[in-house]
Amino acid sequence: MYFDLTSLGIHFDTIIIWGLLMACLYNLFLKFAVEDRSNSPLVVSTLMLSSYALSYEIVDLNAGTSIYSIWASYDVVTILILLASHKLLNLRFSASLYYIVIGLSLNTLLYILLHIDIVIYGRTEYWWFWSFFSLGINTIDFFMVVTLIFGKDWLHIGKLFSKRGRNKKISNLKNC
Repeated sequence: MYFDLTSLGIHFDTIIIWGLLMACLYNLFLKFAVEDRSNSPLVVSTLMLSSYALSYEIVDLNAGTSIYSIWASYDVVTILILLASHKLLNLRFSASLYYIVIGLSLNTLLYILLHIDIVIYGRTEYWWFWSFFSLGINTIDFFMVVTLIFGKDWLHIGKLFSKRGRNKKISNLKNC
């Protein structure tokens, strides 16, 4: 029996966009329900929803092998827009922003590596990296959605970016 996994990938993108929509609505609710809540998670989740929804609708899946470089450029532009929006709106960097920037950077790296593998090296036969790519991209997207919903520094990455030092608790990341 043959099972086509390509349609599963398209449906997983829909699930990720739905998750980003739920994260955006949840962060909008928390913005009005919790006092002294940072605007950063709401801005990050809104921009991520916009980016993923636009790339899902605009990108032609029949673009061939150039699709990976297109998706990499979308991720780079999204990172730049996220950082610029925080600077322009004078928002503090939250744990959500750190996790999303790291996740998008990892996705960009995977897209570029797959583009190099298929387009530059011309590899057409299946090998382990293609499975690693598929699993990696989907796992990173899933964890970005989870991070936007829960908004916690669950890997303590915020400590790496803290100017106060590694031993002190980071108070500005508690309501991310």
